[in-house]
Amino acid sequence: MALMQRGGSVPSGGLPSAPSRLGPRKKMTAADLDAKQQDFWAEFMKRPDAKAAYAAQRRLLEKKRRWLEERQRIEERAEHRKEVADALEEAPAETKKLIAPIFHLRIVEDYLWEVLDDSVKNKRNFVDRLRNDPKVYAELLNYRENFQAGGEARIEDMEKQLQAINQARLLEDERKKELKPAPIDIHTLKELLEYAQQCKYEGNEKFREGLYEEALFIYSQGDEAMKRWTVDGKNLKNEHKWLTDNRLACLKNKSQAALRLELFQTALEAADAALAIDCEDHKAWYRKLQAEKGLGKFKEAEASLARLEDVAQWCPDRQRIMHDCDLERKRLKIAKARHKADTQEMLGKAFDAGVFSLDRERELEEASKALEAPQQRMAPKIDDRTAKKLAAPKAMEEPKPLERNIRLTAALAGDLMDELAEAYAQKWFQARVRKCARDSGFERSVFLMRLKDVAFEVQKPVLEKWGFEGTEQGVREMTAAIRDHAGDGHDLPEWLKAKQDRCLELLYGGKESGMLDILTQ
Repeated sequence: MALMQRGGSVPSGGLPSAPSRLGPRKKMTAADLDAKQQDFWAEFMKRPDAKAAYAAQRRLLEKKRRWLEERQRIEERAEHRKEVADALEEAPAETKKLIAPIFHLRIVEDYLWEVLDDSVKNKRNFVDRLRNDPKVYAELLNYRENFQAGGEARIEDMEKQLQAINQARLLEDERKKELKPAPIDIHTLKELLEYAQQCKYEGNEKFREGLYEEALFIYSQGDEAMKRWTVDGKNLKNEHKWLTDNRLACLKNKSQAALRLELFQTALEAADAALAIDCEDHKAWYRKLQAEKGLGKFKEAEASLARLEDVAQWCPDRQRIMHDCDLERKRLKIAKARHKADTQEMLGKAFDAGVFSLDRERELEEASKALEAPQQRMAPKIDDRTAKKLAAPKAMEEPKPLERNIRLTAALAGDLMDELAEAYAQKWFQARVRKCARDSGFERSVFLMRLKDVAFEVQKPVLEKWGFEGTEQGVREMTAAIRDHAGDGHDLPEWLKAKQDRCLELLYGGKESGMLDILTQ
């Protein structure tokens, strides 16, 4: 038998050719190539180094764009200044004498350019308006008097006030003006949908990691990009559905992230926008219900709950949604009662304190006079209520005594702090602690209260490994065991002090969190 050649074939006249192990070759098409490229880039962008490089490139482009815009504004300002200076050459001496000392001020340059531009558009004489228009003359005279009275500092204050007024007017105009989406072409739609998918993927990743602020920011970016466009045309029904479905999902995710951050107004606005797209979406109704409950709008929340039950009748998982509605109705009733009780308690305390008393004004005047009067040493005045409290103080519960079952040597205490530092150094824990610092507004007491629950997740395995209880009592005992050697810092070996500092630094989220300096100062 003749030897078989590569690929399973035989010389001419031999046995039939055996099928190749690789199978028949398939011709690559343009569609296959595009799909493979898209899959490749999708996987490539998941890599941390690729994300960092992409983010750095975007920051660089944004910085370049801002620089170009600033340069264009400077060039336009220089051109305007030259045109105004040329036009002032024909002005009489009195007008030049009025403007010359203040011409270098930006606010004066802008005002003169507005007058010149308006004069050109309306075909009026610029010099005559400076001399004969009472409104223009009064404005220039006002600038001159303020400059002589307070110098450039006074003019800067006037400029800031003018900018604030203009900014408020612009915001008001934007609120009044309805945003009309522009028609989108098919190529821009493709890029927009890819961007929306990227925002959805990255936002979901941040949400799973508990980074709700970052997730909310990403979802908001996707929503801002999509709401500016619309798909027109009877033959583009599929494209219209793709765009609306992507924006609907983005708005629901945005509302959910805002709820986790207790930004109830933002969550309500996102849920309303989602319902404007699809009024039968049960998830959007549920998000709206949660936001209204968080805002204390209980009547609106009850109406949303009733609407959710109506929508649930046509959902495949109707039983689960109806069960959730029953639970939510109970929670809503409890929240309503709690809100009413808190309001009554707050008002009661206010009345007890005399906040709404008719004599409140007189008391404030007497207090002001007492502060202004010379200080005298005298016995403090105590009212009847305070006297009763002092006479019969409330018994306070004594804390449960700490039971010490485990004691450590200095070397073991160092090993324990090393394990704690290794646990605290995990990326997810560091991200949680930094988010906790941001959510607490960098307030010391609020941060420590929230950190307690976050830290216990990584402390518990270490506690149980070293023989402590996996409870709050175990945390206290472990802290006491470490404090035996590293508590006050006096006569502490350098190597043990370094371990203690490292452990605390990681516990508080490192230097990047901003809480380390606040807690150790």
